[in-house]
Amino acid sequence: MTSPINPIYPVLEVTSVDQLMAIAVAMEREAAIRYEQLAELMDLRGETDLATTFRDLALLERGHESGLGAWSRRDGRATPNPPPLAWQLPETFSLEEVDAAPLSPYQALAVAVRNEERAFSFYTYLAALADGDVQVRRRAESLAREELKHVAQLRRFRRRAYHQQASGRSPTVPAVVVLADLHGLAWGLESGSAAVIEAAAQSLDAGGERAAGALLRHAGSESVRRAAELGRLAGGPRAPPGSHACEEARARGLLKPGGLAAARGLELCERDAREVLDTYLIIAERAGDEALRAAAQELAEAAMGRLALIRSQSGDAS
Repeated sequence: MTSPINPIYPVLEVTSVDQLMAIAVAMEREAAIRYEQLAELMDLRGETDLATTFRDLALLERGHESGLGAWSRRDGRATPNPPPLAWQLPETFSLEEVDAAPLSPYQALAVAVRNEERAFSFYTYLAALADGDVQVRRRAESLAREELKHVAQLRRFRRRAYHQQASGRSPTVPAVVVLADLHGLAWGLESGSAAVIEAAAQSLDAGGERAAGALLRHAGSESVRRAAELGRLAGGPRAPPGSHACEEARARGLLKPGGLAAARGLELCERDAREVLDTYLIIAERAGDEALRAAAQELAEAAMGRLALIRSQSGDAS
């Protein structure tokens, strides 16, 4: 691999598991420091509830850091103690996102979710970069899965804040009890995502942004592939509806050729990807069956990668 998936990430290849774990510890440590700084800022503003929220998040990150150390020791490796690194780490916490007041607990947790998604995207990138080193690739993939668990945990916290404060919006998820239920639901969601992405890619092409359109189509082709596989498993005559964002756009004719402007296309892609990701994470959280949970988590992992790619085209560093 000779070029980065996202310009903010380093091209330099990680050459050992120890090096990768050092990066992981540095990222968790940096996130904890940022949350602690934000807690102090909220104290100065007199927003004690938010200060408590950010301190809780800092403790969560410190726990993740300790967990990485324990993981290394279980493998017979030294506890990671990263020195200053020779390349720039991804920005795992954006102060710009919390610069404006007022900030609610729901919004604070939304920022935390976004930052865990950035970390997931980074480890996914490193796994792709380490294609020739099986140990590094597998460890990077494992770290990405850990970040997916962190995302799910923070989204649970965020949903609680939503119900307490009536801020934000979570998707309404139908009951999914067995794998067949998931196959049918996901068939519709992935088919819808593919349609949204293709409409957005066409709008980017029309605006002269063909490279961005091609990158979106790569994500869309993965959704098409998954939809075809899920359709075979579900065995129905036609795919169920997609996300609310997708079906609303379809009803308004926005998925027809020429129906979207480039900026609106990317915005719609992000809304759809967020909703699909939330749906899969909620299903995984509620699943009583391990096979169902694993399948939902696998779909969530792919959806999170799609969301990260879409955001990279809209100027977000995730």
